[in-house]
Amino acid sequence: MAGRAAAAPRGPYGPWLCLLVALALDIVRVDSDQGPLERIYLPAALELLDAPEHFRVQQVGHYPPANSSLGSRSETFLLLQPWPRAQPLLRASYPPFATQQVVPPRVTEPHQRPVPWDVRAVSVEVAVTPAEPHARVLFHLKGQDWPPGPGSLPCARLHATHPAGTTHRACRFQPSLGACVVELEFPSHWFSPDSTTRAELAYTLEPAVEGPPGGCSLSGEEDPGEQALPVGGVELRPADPPQHQEIPLDEAVTLRVPDVPVRPGQLFTAAVLLGHNFTASLLTLRIKVKKGLHVTGARPAQPALWTAKLDRFKGSKHHTTLITCHRAGPAEPDSSPLELSEFLWVDFMVENGTGGGVAVTRPVTWQLEYPGQAPEAEKDKMVWEILVSERDIRALVPLAKAEELVNTAPLTGVPRRVPVRLVTVDSGGALVEVTENIGCESANTQVLQVSEACDAVLVAGRETRGAKGVRVDFWWRRLRASLHLTVWAPLLPLRIELTDSTLEQVRGWKVPGPAEGALEPEAAAEEAERRARGCRLQYQRAGVRFLVPFAAHPLDGGRRLTHLLGPDWLLDVTHLVAPHARVQDPRVASLEGGRILVGREPGVTSIEVRSPLSDSILGEQALAVTDDKVSVLELRVQPVIGISLALSRGTAHPGEVTATCWAQSALPAPKQEVALSLWLSFSDHTVAPAELYDRRDLGLSVSAEEPGAVLPAEERGARLGVVVSGAGAEGLPLHVALHPPEPCRRGRHRVPLASGTAWLGLPPAPTPVPALPSGPALRPAATEASLGDEGQASGSAGGGLGVRGKFERAEEEAGREETEAGEEEEEEEEMIPAPQRVTDLELGMYALLGIFCLAILIFLVNGVVFVLRYQRKEPPDSAADPASPQPHNWVWLGTDQEELSRQLDRRPPGPAKGEGGCPCESGTGGEAPAPAPEPPGGTASSSSTSARKEAGGRRKRVEFVTFAPAPPAQLPEEPVGAPAVQSILVAGEEDIRWVCEDMGLKDPEELRNYMERIRGSS
Repeated sequence: MAGRAAAAPRGPYGPWLCLLVALALDIVRVDSDQGPLERIYLPAALELLDAPEHFRVQQVGHYPPANSSLGSRSETFLLLQPWPRAQPLLRASYPPFATQQVVPPRVTEPHQRPVPWDVRAVSVEVAVTPAEPHARVLFHLKGQDWPPGPGSLPCARLHATHPAGTTHRACRFQPSLGACVVELEFPSHWFSPDSTTRAELAYTLEPAVEGPPGGCSLSGEEDPGEQALPVGGVELRPADPPQHQEIPLDEAVTLRVPDVPVRPGQLFTAAVLLGHNFTASLLTLRIKVKKGLHVTGARPAQPALWTAKLDRFKGSKHHTTLITCHRAGPAEPDSSPLELSEFLWVDFMVENGTGGGVAVTRPVTWQLEYPGQAPEAEKDKMVWEILVSERDIRALVPLAKAEELVNTAPLTGVPRRVPVRLVTVDSGGALVEVTENIGCESANTQVLQVSEACDAVLVAGRETRGAKGVRVDFWWRRLRASLHLTVWAPLLPLRIELTDSTLEQVRGWKVPGPAEGALEPEAAAEEAERRARGCRLQYQRAGVRFLVPFAAHPLDGGRRLTHLLGPDWLLDVTHLVAPHARVQDPRVASLEGGRILVGREPGVTSIEVRSPLSDSILGEQALAVTDDKVSVLELRVQPVIGISLALSRGTAHPGEVTATCWAQSALPAPKQEVALSLWLSFSDHTVAPAELYDRRDLGLSVSAEEPGAVLPAEERGARLGVVVSGAGAEGLPLHVALHPPEPCRRGRHRVPLASGTAWLGLPPAPTPVPALPSGPALRPAATEASLGDEGQASGSAGGGLGVRGKFERAEEEAGREETEAGEEEEEEEEMIPAPQRVTDLELGMYALLGIFCLAILIFLVNGVVFVLRYQRKEPPDSAADPASPQPHNWVWLGTDQEELSRQLDRRPPGPAKGEGGCPCESGTGGEAPAPAPEPPGGTASSSSTSARKEAGGRRKRVEFVTFAPAPPAQLPEEPVGAPAVQSILVAGEEDIRWVCEDMGLKDPEELRNYMERIRGSS
């Protein structure tokens, strides 16, 4: 019983202890090589050269990329304009080191292979016939301009594949247009007399060669295999129906004319068709033409039914021909009243020469007269124009430098244009540019517009949507062509990304300059001294980047967007919108160069970008500058003695390029310069590169343990560099310390804000660190190179202070200054060095130790509670009278009838009314203190009142009064004294009735008997 009683209180604490242990194990499970995810990268400059249009891109929440570290950096670029003139270069630099590489060629579909040129192939013919068995394909180089002259433009070779065989032919790109046409003739045995077959076209690019005509090799690969890029297919038809155009002269007469250009000296025929509702027997046709075009004859289609007479009249500018037709026989019965029948053939001839080979139109005027004609139609004249050209023009093709356009006009206010040229493709493969009499129209002006001269498509900034495959139509004479482009529009608002949105004061860092904003509460003398010294508080700084996604809307008006690169990719437009970005309250913070956010005084403000077109807000980001103080925990130092660069092509877009550069930190050669990349780690778990801060605000010093090992190097902005004169075989440690600038160092301000160590080469294996002596006599000599706030470099050797740890020198100087100037208590509290960062392993061990201490405390409290609760449960002392009976101090609340009867039968013998009562006594929770023993002569004891309990809505309060029994020695002697009586005093009959009902006395007779016994005993 005692064991169970002792274990019971521990039960509720068991699950808590298990939970605490599991939490401790989870905290301790850390990897010493892994730290918190921080935005740290090598601050080397990555830039593209000879690339007309490109953007930096990043994935949402992945900047810098996961493969970036203190010694490496990775950036992804998107090249939108191709480059046929020269391959662009990507340059990586961290002064004084730099390297560059040629960007690898683009990757093209469908085989994802790189090609050095971006070529657009346009098939002119859709079908060919044995009469015209030539397929023509125009090849065009997209992208920037290239210098005139042969240069190094490649050749394009067209391959045709048919079940009957293969054939190929090549052309070289013309420097003036960057285009050429291959006219490939199909063999006659490829054509089937009764069916249509198909030939597949593909092309390859090859370098030009000197010697053969055209500059391309005469012999090419018969089967290019997977190297060929697809163009499309061409149908080989048995015969091609002639191309005609039907023009109605009136309701009963129709004119059918050829719908192709004609060449000088060529004969062509126009046919006059009669409807079956024509009943007249006489028809007069008057034809008027200009010089250069003649009517040579008129022939009835049915000589047995009609006769034709031709009369010519020559004028100074026009020639008129009058054709009179008479019906010679009865008309034949009509089989189909809706069909037209040929009535008259009129032959024309074009004179030689059209004025320098320029295509011209020759008008032909037709006027019809016959009996029964409608009066309003007698004077109607129809003018038909025929295109006459010395060249056999096959097609009109628009050439654009790019097929996709990123609409940045809403961000910059500068229109974006894509130049367009119109060329005609002649028979034989000749290309001629068209510059006059051009018409054009955009199919969707909300996405793309076209210039009035039809020489460019553009976006002006008022467009509201983007689209894929938006169409722009061009026409010249009777030729028409369309150009399809993709326009990417920005999805506003802009995303403004800050490396730190809450800028705080840096503890102990004062910089030259007048105090800005409210000063800290301090004594008037100290405030006057600070103002005289000209130093102000330094706040944290943050990098700013402006990002936006670009997307194309569906042409059918739907809501499903197509994103450039993907829905989780953003384009960096900082270089475009930085001139339009500003801080709403310049007293709180300011922007330097549109890329660095500088805190000025405590407050809350925001960065906003306004549209240069409408002054609306394109993007906004809130920020805060607080007077909370943060410390610089450490300097993270990366030595750089060289830069390496690697480039790779992506698959999300043909112009995606990823560049990765990393620092070389091997042992340098003697007298070699070493650059040091610095990152400041703050106590608010943020990091910042030293490049964010002004060089005049950084007091940096470098020291080495070997005498004469380092010398200061030439200053290069915020970057720190030293010249290493020599290094050991195992590596050379360099200790870097950050101080406030020299004008603001006084007293505690001379303590380094933070320090860090960098190793040139491989660091030695870790060994136990012995205790460092405190006396200055045992300090080794060291070499220190210091760079002050004004950029003046100085070096010293000999008895300098050797840096053994990050903060040892700071602590020693702090102690020395404390003995010299103890009156600066407030400033001293501000300027104490920042403690060293606690590692994750130490945090886990401290948490585990705290949890174990908490568990021990819970165990002790549990034991004390157990002792206090159960120390009163000992049985009463019965040594005086062991035979004396002990009363039962408990209340029976059961419902067992037999048990109740047994309790009633256990009453001692005596008068029925003197010893009756309820066989239970009150108690709380089954416990009651034991009654005190009564003196021997007493017969009645003092009463005690039990606790009161309410049970349910119908239960009432009952008070039980218990009288201690008489000693056993007096029980046989009833006549001597008053008998010992146990009685229960009740307030009333109803006060006890509910107790008896709970005891199982449901029967009225039993209840009545029990109540009588209660009354008798009371």
